[in-house]
Amino acid sequence: MTRAWRPLTEFDFHPTTSANPGVALVLFGQPFCGACKVARARLPALLPDVIGTLYEVDVALSGALAHEFELFHLPALALYQNGAFHAWVNAPLEASSLAEAIHRALDAPAEEAP
Repeated sequence: MTRAWRPLTEFDFHPTTSANPGVALVLFGQPFCGACKVARARLPALLPDVIGTLYEVDVALSGALAHEFELFHLPALALYQNGAFHAWVNAPLEASSLAEAIHRALDAPAEEAP
């Protein structure tokens, strides 16, 4: 299954994510960030099937979101469940590590939204 990134900006981020049923992953990155490019290219094939929707935010264009989420490093991965922030995902770009981190996050209570 090929999954495509759906772009979000600071103007449509909250309405779009809050209306998303199921589980979504948001990639915060920048076009000139090497690690962001690698994550964007590799993640769709590495993520477990529980992730239904992929969103990406270019923080160079949506600085208000970078500020709101207090992003200090890129790329950053946010997990959303049924329209609400659930957790940050911190794992190596490797299928089993990502799956474990995502399933562990979904099994735990939701974190406080940034």
